[in-house]
Amino acid sequence: MAIDPAHLPIFGDPEPTDAPAPVRAASVLLLLNVGVTAAHLAVVSARSDHDVSLSVVPICLAMGFALALRGGRDWARVASLLVAGLALLLMLGIAEGVLGTAALVLSTLLVVAAAHLMYRSDVRDYFVVADNETDSDLDSEDMPGEVPSADAARGSRTPPR
Repeated sequence: MAIDPAHLPIFGDPEPTDAPAPVRAASVLLLLNVGVTAAHLAVVSARSDHDVSLSVVPICLAMGFALALRGGRDWARVASLLVAGLALLLMLGIAEGVLGTAALVLSTLLVVAAAHLMYRSDVRDYFVVADNETDSDLDSEDMPGEVPSADAARGSRTPPR
């Protein structure tokens, strides 16, 4: 059964490749951040009358984006940082005492380390789509002096029209 290229699986490719070590480490750091955030929110919910039920949504999204990141999805890098930033803002609003501050600092360090690992130059090729080249893109590479169109940019997920 052939897989339609317009409908690739969300959390991985039909022919998966091993993610580079920095991407795997960033995924683990993001999942650790989810654990720290969930534990902090559970403690805050038990100790006070703060309603942390809305925090379940960013936590679930962060888990999904961390798995999609490991699958090589370029959009997951940006999405995971946005959701992690939102979770940090939620933690900042309810952080109380030494435990809250320690959880916030640890969570911030995990997100910064994961961001550094996700955007390293040696893992950039893992997030670039090689199947997006068309015949017109290949012809323009053979002819010197022609500038490839914007649709032919490496890593573009938008198909040429």
